[in-house]
Amino acid sequence: MKRNILKVIGISFLVFFVLSWVIPTGTYSGGKLTTNSISPVGLIDLFNKPMSAIVTFALYGVVFTVIGGFYGVVEKIGVLDKITTNWSKAFEKNANKFVIFTIVLFTLLSSLTGLIIPLFVLVPLFAATLFKLRYDKVTVLASTVGAIMVGSIGSTYGFNITGYTKNLLSLDMNNQIWARIVLLVLLTVLLCVVVIKSSKRKEVKETVSEVKSSKNETKKVSETKKSSVNETKKTSKKTTKKAVKKTGKKPNTKNMAVSKPVKKVSDKKRVKTTAFTIIFILMLIVTFVGMYNWYYSFNIGLFNDIHEAVMKVKISDFAIFESLLSGASQFGYWSNLEFAGLLVFTSMVIALLYKLSVNEYVESFIRGMKKWMPTAIYVCLANVILVVLYQAMQTGTGTLVDTINGTLFKMTDGFNPVITALATFVSSFFYNDLYYLLASMSAYTTGFAKGDLKVAGVLIQSIYASAMLILPVSTTLIAGLSIFDVSYKKWIKYIWKFALIAILIVMILCGVLTLM
Repeated sequence: MKRNILKVIGISFLVFFVLSWVIPTGTYSGGKLTTNSISPVGLIDLFNKPMSAIVTFALYGVVFTVIGGFYGVVEKIGVLDKITTNWSKAFEKNANKFVIFTIVLFTLLSSLTGLIIPLFVLVPLFAATLFKLRYDKVTVLASTVGAIMVGSIGSTYGFNITGYTKNLLSLDMNNQIWARIVLLVLLTVLLCVVVIKSSKRKEVKETVSEVKSSKNETKKVSETKKSSVNETKKTSKKTTKKAVKKTGKKPNTKNMAVSKPVKKVSDKKRVKTTAFTIIFILMLIVTFVGMYNWYYSFNIGLFNDIHEAVMKVKISDFAIFESLLSGASQFGYWSNLEFAGLLVFTSMVIALLYKLSVNEYVESFIRGMKKWMPTAIYVCLANVILVVLYQAMQTGTGTLVDTINGTLFKMTDGFNPVITALATFVSSFFYNDLYYLLASMSAYTTGFAKGDLKVAGVLIQSIYASAMLILPVSTTLIAGLSIFDVSYKKWIKYIWKFALIAILIVMILCGVLTLM
């Protein structure tokens, strides 16, 4: 399955490679498209650009590997197993309620914060519970990562979605807020219905004959217990040695967080979850507050003022905090770098409270990182097309996307929801980051009337997020497919109807808003 993801990313880049030899670049300014010559991707670039994507977006990779390391530690102390077991037992008879709760939680957090990558820190916790409730991988993927993407479609105050639209299109965070809330509710309910109806939950069945036979087998086993135990020990040792000689490592578990069997702390003593729960919730609060840009969203300068006041504190004319906190970003301006650092710090605090030795902590953290390393690489590679276009934007030579969009927008005068939606969907294949997509399309939206621009803002961000549900360049989707080991083909077969309905709902809603 993992190779399937690499194949999908490679095919996407090859499509772009061919298009770069066919479609000329262009620039759009003052309502006029200027077509230039073609700027083809060379054969050497087929190898250089993927490496460039890994280097340029290395921070994405760092975040995912650190999340893996964090859960490697959490799994080592046994608290992950304890929490997920408790949750699965509590919802065993009402498993669908937990699915609905998970979907609603992820869509709300995604819609309100827009912090897509940091939300992945919650995915293993809820996914492990859903697996214990015996749901299949695609259902778990749709309930967690799928719900994150659906929350982006109905983004209300998410800065990385609505905030970008506000700033790049000169709109307001409350622009068409009621329409976006309606969109969020409709799509969340629709996702719940789709997931519940299509979910495959393994049932545990045991017939009377099986019970009787198991009793008979138990009697036989008890009679030969001593000899069988000795033989089992010898056989298991030989088998393990053979496996290690052939593969160079012990057999893998089905665990999401680690790649090797883990001797948990819970094997030695009873693990309490209270301390972990408190620390985990505090970490989430600090993450959401620190990474959400309050100033550019709502013009709230509180954290800016606090930061400046703290930095000005002096002891005998020495700016103590300015030196101690040198390089620290203020709340509201945190990036994925600060988030990764916070995760490492949190894992160290947890390890200390649960009395892990330094060696145990390091080994479990590295083990988790290794498990998530492929995901980190795929997420970086998913941005390979964006790297090429970003470099073209920097040089000002224009891109083939400008030529495509210029041709589309010439078909109509003013704002047309269908043309704008089509241009957005096509552009999403090339610009898998909304910021760059908006920067590219802003030249075409400047001529829209004020009322039309408000509708266009909702349309562009929602169509883009819908496209990320199915396009193979979506970093969120690629990460989810890798984590749950689901093929792209299987996911498309599962989600394409929902994605189509979502796009139709967005189109209808924006059409109604245009007529109002």
